[in-house]
Amino acid sequence: MELQDYPTLYRESDSSAINAQKRHFWLVRAKVALLLVIAGVASIAWSQEPNLRTSAAIVLAIFLVVSIVLSAIMDMRKFDRVWFSSRAVAESIKTESWSFMMKVEPYDGTISDSKAEERFLNRLDKILHLQPSLCSELTPYLQQGPLITNYMRQMRNESLENRRTYYVQSRIHDQRSWYAKNAKWNKDREALWFIITWILQLAAAVLAIIVIGFRDLIINPVGILTTAGASALSWLHARSYRELSQTYGLVTQEIALLEDRANKASTEEKLAEIVLDVERTISREHTIWLARRL
Repeated sequence: MELQDYPTLYRESDSSAINAQKRHFWLVRAKVALLLVIAGVASIAWSQEPNLRTSAAIVLAIFLVVSIVLSAIMDMRKFDRVWFSSRAVAESIKTESWSFMMKVEPYDGTISDSKAEERFLNRLDKILHLQPSLCSELTPYLQQGPLITNYMRQMRNESLENRRTYYVQSRIHDQRSWYAKNAKWNKDREALWFIITWILQLAAAVLAIIVIGFRDLIINPVGILTTAGASALSWLHARSYRELSQTYGLVTQEIALLEDRANKASTEEKLAEIVLDVERTISREHTIWLARRL
């Protein structure tokens, strides 16, 4: 399913989540870079260069002020919270959209299309109000539509076989591939940053021993490496590579089993059961992700 086929509100909340995530991690990277620069400047033995001592102190003060400003921006703008809330809204809308198209409760085929659309709009309104911090930003899009696209209406009116085939290919298989790819990606990144962290810590320990025998060194790299190691560890924790790899791997297995069952769904009831199981699996993963982040 193409992005333009989803409700406008989904596209806006998805875009909000992506932009907030980028800004959050940009600030994190900038703050880490500043800390490394501060550690580097502070590690130089300025006492051996009296003429540069004042300049070094000014540089340190400037970088410390910038670091404080970045921290203040992170606290005030709370891009991480906007990211989490926007992603929660986007994924909830996506789940409702697929349920609507597949005629799953509360949009089952026993009610008219107009009634189903009314329920869909009511659910969108409730989803927004569950995230009050985003409500004021995204509510205007409730009037700018389309909140229910023509493609969604068209798919809802397709035959059982066509809807089942489309759901398997565009939802189940798509999500299975996404989770499998990201499980591997997070596993690889976790291993990479784990190695980097230990290399930096080991290098700091070795240099600390070496520095003991060279007391006249102008620069002491131990502080830089220690700060870099701590920063790498903080980054590893911030990105939650291990937790995401494990969770995504589990979801991939569950969706794979559901895909086999979905291919055999021959009635509306069985298709609805599969859709509910798939959407619950995906929703559970996002709920766990959000709870860990918050």
